[in-house]
Amino acid sequence: MVWKSVASWLPLRKWTPGSIIVGGIASAFAIKLAQHFHSRQNKRRFTEKDVVVITGCDSGLGYNMACICLQAGMTVIVTCLNRQTEGYINLNSQSGSSGRLHVIIMDLTARKSIEDAHNEIRQYFATAGTHARLYAIVNNAAVMCFGEAEWLTHELIETQINVNLAGTMFFTVPLLDMIREHLARIIVVTSHCSRQALPGLSVYSATKAGLRAWTNALRMELAPHGVPVVEFLPGSFLFHSNICARQMQFFEKMWQNMNDRQRIFYDDYFKRYRNYLEPLCQPRGAHIIAKNDPLVGCMQHVLFDQNAKELYKCEPWRYWVYYNAFRFVPALLRDKLVRKFIAMPEF
Repeated sequence: MVWKSVASWLPLRKWTPGSIIVGGIASAFAIKLAQHFHSRQNKRRFTEKDVVVITGCDSGLGYNMACICLQAGMTVIVTCLNRQTEGYINLNSQSGSSGRLHVIIMDLTARKSIEDAHNEIRQYFATAGTHARLYAIVNNAAVMCFGEAEWLTHELIETQINVNLAGTMFFTVPLLDMIREHLARIIVVTSHCSRQALPGLSVYSATKAGLRAWTNALRMELAPHGVPVVEFLPGSFLFHSNICARQMQFFEKMWQNMNDRQRIFYDDYFKRYRNYLEPLCQPRGAHIIAKNDPLVGCMQHVLFDQNAKELYKCEPWRYWVYYNAFRFVPALLRDKLVRKFIAMPEF
């Protein structure tokens, strides 16, 4: 009787675009709450035999993931870009005392550097023998460059592609045999930009979208072998990392590369754009994110959940509302919402 009542009501319902959008957002909201309050599986106990490899540990997520794994009792192999970063200095100072931390210098834009890192990693496991098990590979290293597509130099485009996308592949693929043999998990840090490209981040968005596609394909390929492949969207972490610390240098390269007509055309807009980002894109030290920050909980689940999910998202409510709205609204309105979301200077 109840079903007949519901069925008789449904055809009379007028589904307007607005009601569909509201319904979609409400459904997403309910799912979000369910995920938030759902108690996930208990975490396993780790020992120094469990080894995790993390790229891009000079600051931000990589640095904090390394510290989290060390606190869990694991052995951690980290890669840093150079020896001058605070992350390298802090981590390297711990390597001797703990005996569970190994620091490798690696530049994802240089094939020889990647090959040297592979050799060090394989040598570690060859020496450790049965006393070491590869638990996870975390692909975290990335670089971000703000700027209109017309402003970007060949170097700025190439660097983002090589670090964010190609470098991740070149680093991971030669280790897949070891990953498969150890049944290690692969964690790939992507971005909300992989879901909705943002103006001013055209190349960065493209690299993260490509990384997402590669991660999905890799997950399906490795599933028959029992290897979990995890995508991690960390949300807003600009102030926790140095991902755009070189932005002012990038602006100088853009301006120098412009011809006279471009400089005249973009002059005021370029200056406003640069001035807006200058206080936001400053070098930051390697600091520990507060334990009560939701991002820390997300990282712990990504690293330690026994039955890893294919996707983990850590997003402020603002991200959640906007990115769900982007999925449902018409293109013209979506473009306006995207502009409002990023709140950047406009031409």
